[in-house]
Amino acid sequence: MSTIQRRWLFVHRALFVAFLGTAALNMLHVRGGFLTNHAADLVVPAWLYVAFRGLYSVHGRRTLLQRVFGRTPEVAALSLFIASTVTEISQFYWPRGLFPGRFDAWDIFAYAFGVAACYVVDKRSSQEPARAAALHGDTAA
Repeated sequence: MSTIQRRWLFVHRALFVAFLGTAALNMLHVRGGFLTNHAADLVVPAWLYVAFRGLYSVHGRRTLLQRVFGRTPEVAALSLFIASTVTEISQFYWPRGLFPGRFDAWDIFAYAFGVAACYVVDKRSSQEPARAAALHGDTAA
């Protein structure tokens, strides 16, 4: 496992723990301000981005979801942002529907920020090996 994959594995696990924490607080009906209002909106799309891209795994993208939605950083980021935004907008028109809740435009900003952060780091980390090879004068890489 490369250093980059180990870092992504840490991020994947940290985001999952944060998701579980926010889910527990919400299920216990704890009023936790940011933790219960926006943290899951920030964390879940980011965690799904890392999972869809298979960034944490030495096996890469093995599942159908990973191969379809995680094939490129752009596809992963756009599909997750659009899906998250659609669920939020559905709360405006159908508050007791499939994704019950109350519409909040700040949630859409949280989705965008979480996915964008992962997208930027993914793009930069995929360029690191090429940059390192160029610094060392390795033309084979």
